[in-house]
Amino acid sequence: MSTVDPEDPRQGENPDSEGTDRPADDIDVEFARLMEGISLDEPPLTVEDVLTEPEEEDGEPTVAVIATSVVTAKALAGVIRLGREARTDGLDIPAGTRTLDTSTGAIAAGPLAEIAAHDLAAITSAALQRNGIVLFWRRGDRMTATRYKNGQRAEDISPAIVLGAVDDVVEELLLGATDLAELGDGLDPSALSRAQALEWIASGKKRK
Repeated sequence: MSTVDPEDPRQGENPDSEGTDRPADDIDVEFARLMEGISLDEPPLTVEDVLTEPEEEDGEPTVAVIATSVVTAKALAGVIRLGREARTDGLDIPAGTRTLDTSTGAIAAGPLAEIAAHDLAAITSAALQRNGIVLFWRRGDRMTATRYKNGQRAEDISPAIVLGAVDDVVEELLLGATDLAELGDGLDPSALSRAQALEWIASGKKRK
């Protein structure tokens, strides 16, 4: 029996020919080139990371308007403050919220993202209980209208159907014909204490 080692099948092959294995050093160099600028120290994205990324990446302005039957902006501010207290799910009044008077009832408005707008509607309707409200929201060419009652989201409706029942300023805000800044500072519900909210509701039931 021969003890001669079998011939290495790679012997005699042209190292420069196509289809041959690349030297390890070349592979390391290529790998380093592909990984340039990539940090392996950064944690991978999670579902929560994706869901909490800012929505307004393209910079389009947003506006939310909640139409109510509350007589005055002062009373509505108190209602919203108590509505936050009534919630048990941790919803808070979104920053930038203000209440304003209109001829058809007080409104709550602000430059709110869509989720924040629905949070505000849920808080507001929680305190108003049986009295329904309508949340209008616009971003760019997209406009929506949603009914809320007893702190719960109800049906989505066509904005055109309900805009005719509210003050023209609501439509002007949604279309961008009027800016929130033009309507003044309004009243900030989040700045109220519980005692102030109760006082404002009591004193704001009638127009002055």
